[in-house]
Amino acid sequence: MYTSQMIKDGVTSSKMFYFRRAILTVFFTLLLHEANLLENGLARTPPMGWMSWGYYMCGIKCEGNESKCLNEQLIMSVADSFYRDGYQEAGYEYIIVDDCWSERARDEHGKLVADRKRFPRGMKFLGDYIHARGLKFGMYTNIADVTCMRYPGSKQYLSLDAHTFAEWGVDYLKVDGCFVSEDFLNVGYIMLGQYLNMTKRPMVYSCSWPYYIEFIHKKQPDYQVISKYCNMWRNFHDVQTSWEALAGIVQHYRRGYRDMAPHHGPGQWNDPDMLIFGTGVLTRSQSRIQLAVYAMLSAPILLSCDMNKITQYEKTLLQNLDLIAVAQDPLGIMARPYMFNGVIVWIKPHLPKKGDAYPSFSFALVNLDIEDSHVNLTPGLYGLNSTDGYTVLDVFSGHYLRNLTTKDTLSLLVPGQDVIMYTMYPL
Repeated sequence: MYTSQMIKDGVTSSKMFYFRRAILTVFFTLLLHEANLLENGLARTPPMGWMSWGYYMCGIKCEGNESKCLNEQLIMSVADSFYRDGYQEAGYEYIIVDDCWSERARDEHGKLVADRKRFPRGMKFLGDYIHARGLKFGMYTNIADVTCMRYPGSKQYLSLDAHTFAEWGVDYLKVDGCFVSEDFLNVGYIMLGQYLNMTKRPMVYSCSWPYYIEFIHKKQPDYQVISKYCNMWRNFHDVQTSWEALAGIVQHYRRGYRDMAPHHGPGQWNDPDMLIFGTGVLTRSQSRIQLAVYAMLSAPILLSCDMNKITQYEKTLLQNLDLIAVAQDPLGIMARPYMFNGVIVWIKPHLPKKGDAYPSFSFALVNLDIEDSHVNLTPGLYGLNSTDGYTVLDVFSGHYLRNLTTKDTLSLLVPGQDVIMYTMYPL
């Protein structure tokens, strides 16, 4: 099957020989070193940080459009903002440069080259700048011959590119899957992951594998396999800067819970894509919904915006340590959704525990409709088992509201397009 696919892709017989040899090499390496491939020790909690794509996209037209320019100054300014404005202390650490960062052609040695005009000092300089502030550096490639925006891809250069990223000090690699056959998706991600491991540099491996399998090739993703080879993976469409796109993401994860949850946990995360804070498209209540749902899902929390446009309210949400504690809980459990009177109630057990038997629980009651909705909720029906009861924290206000027993019922009014989020700690 590889021969026919390679012919379709226009690969020469010489390249085909090396490609087939690479597949055999990786296959036998996997047999010998499967444990190393399945567990690289990274992303024990979901990554938090910033990624360029959602807001800046392919920002190459910089003259007269400096505010949307993807360049060295932008990435340095994000690092400075994280370091200066409290984001680093709250857990945000990865700064990730997405597509359109490179020259249109590789150099004479076949290596990727940063755009000389927008990144004049190169990616090693940028990585060093980020690392000097105690932060981590992320980059992007695609496992096709070209990236989604037609810059050089990694398909014929998997080993070389892995070592190049390692030399540049990359800590996180986002790998796209545009223009890739189903057959190559199912081997290319495994091959590149193995080459990354061979560099001996720890790099979080972020795949788009299941998205392309499901939405481009119309097949059911095999999460059992995907979760063995990637630290995180995108399941759904690129987030757009609109409330409708965000509501679609929430519903997708509600519907897909049974398929996704069994393969989700420390080192292996479903990725609902970036936050759209700092873009002016969400109301305060809609912003609460996005952050609450991502925290309940144990999802990566990656901003994509002009950091100077984050409102003070959004900043307060993003640095709410009670909410981040739920998002970054070491157990990494993906909250289970239930429907009550049109409201999605996400329920998640997490630390701290009282002894070994009584975990804490968080409840997020999410109303995507415009009308208010009443919900009567008896938390004790959903796993709460502490005989001494619980104390209830309103996560957004930071106030403790009351104590309750496992038999008590909460009668709640959930406003339209808003969320109520409580954490219940065992007494």
